[in-house]
Amino acid sequence: MKKLILLLVLAIALSACGTYQQTVQVSDKAYLLIIGEPAGNVVTIDDGKPLTLEKDTVSFDLNGQTATKIEVSIGSHSVKITNNGELKAHRKFYVSNGNSFEVRL
Repeated sequence: MKKLILLLVLAIALSACGTYQQTVQVSDKAYLLIIGEPAGNVVTIDDGKPLTLEKDTVSFDLNGQTATKIEVSIGSHSVKITNNGELKAHRKFYVSNGNSFEVRL
């Protein structure tokens, strides 16, 4: 009889335990993250309008380095970074929801 009561109490206690559901929302934005001194650098994404870093963008400190974050559409892209006409970087990349592609200068 004691075992039956113990089993009933245990069953009631376990049935009171709920489940935990977690919802993760993924950003629908993607970014190009340029790490390095922005002064004088010009960024061209997919042969679009050139962006002059510092003038057309905002930079911030990331772990002691200067970072510039540029929003791009999800998918494949190419980026060219020049400084005084000299090619500093030329990359092809793919970004998905909530991700960034990083270029170090």
